[in-house]
Amino acid sequence: MDSLEQIKEHYKSLENRVRLFIMVHSDIEYVQGSSECVEGGAFTWATLSPDSQLIQSELYHEYMSLIKRARKHLELAGSSYLETFDESCAEVKAYILQENLLWGSSLQDVFIGVKKELDLQRGLIAQPILI
Repeated sequence: MDSLEQIKEHYKSLENRVRLFIMVHSDIEYVQGSSECVEGGAFTWATLSPDSQLIQSELYHEYMSLIKRARKHLELAGSSYLETFDESCAEVKAYILQENLLWGSSLQDVFIGVKKELDLQRGLIAQPILI
C-alpha cells in the first residue's frame, strides 16, 4: 500500500498539472442568453486541440489511479467519509473531462473550484476519522 505521504505528494503534483491544463490548454465560452437565467451567466468548455485532448486523457488516467489509492487508504482507516470523497472525486472528474457547465467567468475561477475539491480530498485522507 502507498504511504499517506506518497499519496499527498501525488495530489500536489496532480494539482499543478490540473492548473496548467486548465490555465494553458483550456478555454471557456459564454452560453448565449444564460445571464437571463443565472446572474453573471453560465459558461461551457471550448473544444480542446488534439494535443490538449492527449494531455486531458493522461491527466484523467493519472487522477483515476490516484483516487483509487486514496480511497483504499480511507477504507482501511475505516473512514466514514467515503461518500463525501466519492462526490468530490466526481466533481474533479467532470472538470478534467470538461463535462460540466461553469459559473465562473475566468479560468482562474474554474481552477479555484477544482483546487477546493482536491484540498477536500487531501484533508479527508490526512484525517480520515477526525473530520
